[in-house]
Amino acid sequence: MEHDKNYLKLTTVLFRTMQNVSAVIQKDIQSYQLNTSEFGTLELLYNRGRQPIQSIASRLLMANSSMTYVIDKLENRGFITRTADVVDKRMTMIDLTKEGRTFFDSIFPHHKETLRSIYQDLSDEELANIIELLKKVGYRAMHINGDQK
Repeated sequence: MEHDKNYLKLTTVLFRTMQNVSAVIQKDIQSYQLNTSEFGTLELLYNRGRQPIQSIASRLLMANSSMTYVIDKLENRGFITRTADVVDKRMTMIDLTKEGRTFFDSIFPHHKETLRSIYQDLSDEELANIIELLKKVGYRAMHINGDQK
């Protein structure tokens, strides 16, 4: 019976924590005049380099049609370019422009500081533990939902 109470308590704590963390991160991202999808796209390109549009959509858990809208907005702001893949002309590749890289260089340190401020009460060991534990729970939930790891 105690496990049942703890399952409910953990679920409540997870949801409340995610709401609070999400609110801080969204406020930070909005301060750069971006939405979370635009920020996620820029961050992915900044850290991983040129990517196919389908990979970006998949990593950000977005539909391709929604991703196209985000790409259009970022392209209009001069932050990204899209080109046909050299090998497979059907594939659209997305990359940061010089302006996009400069912009992200200017905002990323502040964003990292925001994240640090959220998690500053956790030791390095606690951080590593919570990452592993949440991944374990997440993979189990994926399995129950029929998704593969």
